[in-house]
Amino acid sequence: MNQEQLFSLYEKLYFQELERREKLSARLNVPLAILVAVLGLLSFMLNNAPVGVSAWPSIFFWVFFLSASVATALGAWFFKSSWFGHTDKLLPTANETEDYRSQLIDLYKDFGEKEQLVEDALKKYLYDYYKQFSSENTVNNDARAYHLYQATYVITVAVLLAFLAFIPYFFVKQEGLKNGNQTAAATTAAATEKCEGQRS
Repeated sequence: MNQEQLFSLYEKLYFQELERREKLSARLNVPLAILVAVLGLLSFMLNNAPVGVSAWPSIFFWVFFLSASVATALGAWFFKSSWFGHTDKLLPTANETEDYRSQLIDLYKDFGEKEQLVEDALKKYLYDYYKQFSSENTVNNDARAYHLYQATYVITVAVLLAFLAFIPYFFVKQEGLKNGNQTAAATTAAATEKCEGQRS
């Protein structure tokens, strides 16, 4: 493989990695939406969780709830690692490249083959950028893809745990309502007896 072929290869790889970055960024929307939904469900259950119920549903609820909370936090960390913390390398602007070309023209103006020298130097300039930046962007995109996979996996586990927590949550809530109704009925009966005692 000669220099021209390598130049074309590295140029192609550079733009492929830029396109890959955009695709990976677009794929972050779904995990973000699911993460927000899980946080909302967990917040709802936490705010409405009955206390003072010692039955097995309460134990299972807190086990699954805490497990879902840990999985959600871990998923958020992987999500953050996929979205942030990667600095992609971009080619110099057209103005910077043109300034460098002007410097090359001034440098080789006294040489006989100045046009060829300028062209070769400019190709090497771009070749080095394509080679270096495509490599660095590949490493960044691999890290993004890995963290995105981990985030998706852990958030999926968090969703399952949150729904498992909701099942005993339902029973805990029902038991709390039942106890509350019994307490209210007992209070009403006591109040009725007191009123009848006062009348007699």
